[in-house]
This record gives sequence, C-alpha cells and structure tokens, in this order.
Amino acid sequence: MRGGNEMVAEKIIYGKIFTADSENSIAEGFAVAGGKIIAVGTKKQMDSYKGPSTKVIRYDAGLITPGFTEGHAHISQTMELLVGPLVNGTSIEKCQKQVADYARKHHGNEPILGTGFDPGLFGPAGPDKHYLDEVCSNRPVVIHDSGHHSVWVNSKALEVCGITRDTPDPENGHIVKDEKTGEPTGFVQEQAVSLMKPAMPEIGVEDYKKGILEYQKIALSYGVTNAFEPMLSYWHHEEAICEAYRQLEAEKRLKLSYRVALTLLPVMDPKVFFDRLENLHREFSGHDKLQFNTVKFFMDGVVDGHTAYLREPYEKPPLDCGTPNYDQEELNKRVTMALERGYRTHFHAIGDAATDEAINACEAAQDYVEGDDFRNQITHLQVCHEDQAERMADLGIIAVVNPYWHFKTDLYAPLEFPFLGKKRAEHMYYLGTYLKHGITISQASDFPVTIPPDTMDSLHMMVNRENPKYSEEPYFPSECISVEDALRVLTINGAFQLDLEDRKGSIEPGKDADFVWLSQDVTSIPKKDIWKTKILETDIGGKVVFERNEKNLLSDIA
Repeated sequence: MRGGNEMVAEKIIYGKIFTADSENSIAEGFAVAGGKIIAVGTKKQMDSYKGPSTKVIRYDAGLITPGFTEGHAHISQTMELLVGPLVNGTSIEKCQKQVADYARKHHGNEPILGTGFDPGLFGPAGPDKHYLDEVCSNRPVVIHDSGHHSVWVNSKALEVCGITRDTPDPENGHIVKDEKTGEPTGFVQEQAVSLMKPAMPEIGVEDYKKGILEYQKIALSYGVTNAFEPMLSYWHHEEAICEAYRQLEAEKRLKLSYRVALTLLPVMDPKVFFDRLENLHREFSGHDKLQFNTVKFFMDGVVDGHTAYLREPYEKPPLDCGTPNYDQEELNKRVTMALERGYRTHFHAIGDAATDEAINACEAAQDYVEGDDFRNQITHLQVCHEDQAERMADLGIIAVVNPYWHFKTDLYAPLEFPFLGKKRAEHMYYLGTYLKHGITISQASDFPVTIPPDTMDSLHMMVNRENPKYSEEPYFPSECISVEDALRVLTINGAFQLDLEDRKGSIEPGKDADFVWLSQDVTSIPKKDIWKTKILETDIGGKVVFERNEKNLLSDIA
C-alpha cells in the first residue's frame, strides 16, 4: 500500500496478476517507477499512486505473471540454425531431403554444418554416412543430433578429418565403426565430436552474435526474461562466444539477464580452467545483463547413444551400464574447487548412476566448504529414484527439469524400451516427487534441443504430462503438479537458480518490473487447454520488449 509516502507511479498495470510471492497472491494491479515495482495490491490501492503523467494500462483478459527463466539453453549454438540446415525430418528420407535441398540452394565446396536429427530414427546402430553420401558427397557434411551429443557425417567429412578404421577413440568419446569392416560408419559420439572440427565451417564472433540475438528474439516471444547458458566446450569456441557476449553487452543489445557457465571437462587442467573463469567472473562481476558464475560438469551422455551412465545394465548389448565421464574422487576435488571459489555448479546427468556421482560430489564438497547456500544444480534427470530425491533435498540441490520432454513421443517405445526396458522407461523424469520432497525445481528447454522453446508447452506438460500434438495419453501421470506450482517453477524458482530472486521472479515491491501477459488465465481455464495460451507481451524493467502482432486486448486509458 502507498501509506504515507508521496511516490507517484510512472505506469500502473491493472489486470489479474499472479505475483509468485510466498503466498502465490493474486493482485489487481501494481505500480512502476524507475523500472521497479513500487507497490502491489488492489485497484483501489494502486489508484492512490496516480499522478498527472502516470500511464495507466489495463489488461482486460488473460493473466499477468512475472518474467520466466530459462534454466538451461545453449544460447550461442543458435548460430547453427543460421549457418546451416535444420535436419529434423521424421524419417531418414525426409532428413536426406532437407540436406539435399540445402546443398542445392547453397552451391560450392564449403562444408555444411546442420543440426536437429534424432538418432532414434536409425535404430540401435545409429546414422550411417552413406545416407548423406547419397545426397551430398563432394563436400563435408556434419549434422549435430538434436541433443548435441553426437554428429552424423558423410565420407568426405571423415576424409578431411583423417578418421579411419585405425583412429582410436578419444577419452570420453566414441567413433562408431562397422562390426564387420571396422570402417567408421559416420556416427561420432560425445567428445569424439571434437575430431570433426576440420570438417566444419569457420564460425566467428559475428556468427555467435547473430545467434545470441536470434535466441533473444525467440526467448522474448515466449516470455523469457532471464536465461542460463551452459557453454559447450568440445568445439573450443569459448573465446569467440565470450567475445560475442562481451561486444553485445558493450553495445547495450542484451535485453535478457544472461548467466553463463564454462564447462570443465575431465581432460582439462582445472587450474587453467579456473584461472580463465575467474578472469571472466571478475570482468563481469556486478553487471546486470551478463555474468559468469557457474561451472558445468558433463556426468554422462544420452540413453539412445548408449552413453548415459546407469545403475543397472542396458537392455541391449553389450549389456553394460555405460561409462562414467569422471572418476568420483577427481570429480569431488573439482566440485570442491568450484565451491571454494564461490561458484555454482551445474551437472548434466541423464542416467541414475551419473546422478549418484553428482550428488556424491556435492555432498563431499559441501561437507568440506563452509556455508549453507551452494545452489548446486542437476539437469535432465531422466532415469531417477526416490532415494536420490531425498539426498538432493537434504543437500539443497536444485532440480533443473526439462518438462518439454515429459510426454510420449512417436519414438518413445521403440527408442526407450530397447535401451532401458519397459519398467525403467515408464518411470522417468520425476517432477511431483521433487516437489513432494521440498526440492527447488526450475525448468529448461535445452534449446536448440527443443524447438520451439515455448514456455506454455512447458507449463502444459508440467501440469498434464502429455502433449496433445502427439498423444493425449499422459506419461507417468502421478508426477503432474498444479498450475500454481508450475508457474513458480517458471518464475521465482528459476530466478533463485540464477541468484536473481532478490530482483526478479515475482511481482513484489522493490523488484524489477519484469512481467509477461498471457492470452488466457491459466489458473482458471481447463488444464487440457493450457498449451493453447500465447504470450501477448513481455516487459523488462517496465518497458515493452515483445508484443504479439495479433493482440488486440490491450487498452491504454491514460
């Protein structure tokens, strides 16, 4: 309430407002001055903040929420969508056509770099170079899978890189070879992807700047105001990516608040790594739009690549559990080094054994380092168990889940069952279990793994565990959560993950005036219709940064 102060608002917003405060309060309005929220409450309370020049805006339908947070997106990799083809066909033939069409439109001998294919299309053996050779054999073709854990390459790319039947696997990487001939098949996994760099086009600072700005445009259209990038490191493009961010910040072109992690791979010298991170951390310390505060660890790969690390063996040969990327003792040391220096940690973990290792490392480091606010984070969390949720809760580990994947796709049974078996495959991707244990949950699209990264899809799948574009049969429905809890995952919990909760994530006095206008009131419509909701407007610091062209519900009554 205004009370006895004489503050006058520059702008007053009226509408139904989900505040995401500690009570999940619903307000009728809030007042803004200097890019900050100065009051929240009833319409009558907000009327007292009007002055002669106050701009009053009424949102007569839908719902206003705090700005959303993207908890894990490969932002700089958006450049892949700008420099080459999106190869996301639903069959091998359609993928071939997408590559062929691109090659025909872009003549010459320059390498082709694409992204988006699903390894599950090709069965257990993975993609084969001959499919690419059939449509483009005269120049290198390198296509990243949708999860960025492998590439599909043609014979020319293997030739340029000097990869033959005699090329050994690098540490934490695998060159798939034909069981009969021993020749590389054209499927290259995990850290072996770094061997393919000579077959890729040159990517520079300008390319990354364009990619970051393209991501920003996409993110704002889905209500995202804060975003976390766990940088990929196997390309060794970190310097160019960092320079792209540096230049964009200096040019005042960054609108979101970006928080960026460097990835510490097992093969890296930790001293050299932490010296580099410290320089970046110090350079951007206290900056609003850009900070480097986090260390990312790759614990394993992916299930369909047979590179996820599991407690129990895979269902298909060689019937092993996969291979961990890290020795537990070495991982403990590196996580401890991160916490000692005041950094957050962020773990990629798909398999349950990989999650065990991440939890073990957090426990060892937190026992050694003084403090009680570490905010260690584990993302993806595909194969999971209740005992892990209990330990995560005890250690205050944040679960950065991927609701965009929490439904049954066309490839669900043919892809997951052969690797995990039916029982494991039907009980993946906890959500409600984490909430039950009091774990802070944030959400992520892993873009460009998920295209588009529509936050309303995320909200819908948290609440329903189904995607009506594929099937209305819910996946593991006992893990569904309420709309209000899901909105908190998108807003205040995401801000907490990024150490921004004091300024962002809820509509409360003293916080930044970051908010989103939804076309529907998702708290009152049928839950099955949440996915139909559109983002009509996104505001940062009280300024409109995105407006949907077809919106017509906004009335300025100043």
